[in-house]
Amino acid sequence: MDVTLKLSVDQVSTAILLLDQEEKHQLKQRLPALLSLTPDEREDLGWLHLAESAFHFWDDAAEDVYNDLIPQAGN
Repeated sequence: MDVTLKLSVDQVSTAILLLDQEEKHQLKQRLPALLSLTPDEREDLGWLHLAESAFHFWDDAAEDVYNDLIPQAGN
């Protein structure tokens, strides 16, 4: 017996919001494989990851409330 689970993008987004920080970190590590990214797309992600350190001066615990905001469609 096959059972298929189909979730909408909104349902997946909501589920991600419910994860704790460690679970979000684990998901972030798995996403390239889950999304079947091409080698070029994986390389682009690698470069973006390296560039993140250039923005650490903006790290501010008071602004962590913005980390989980999801932009509304059409914005």
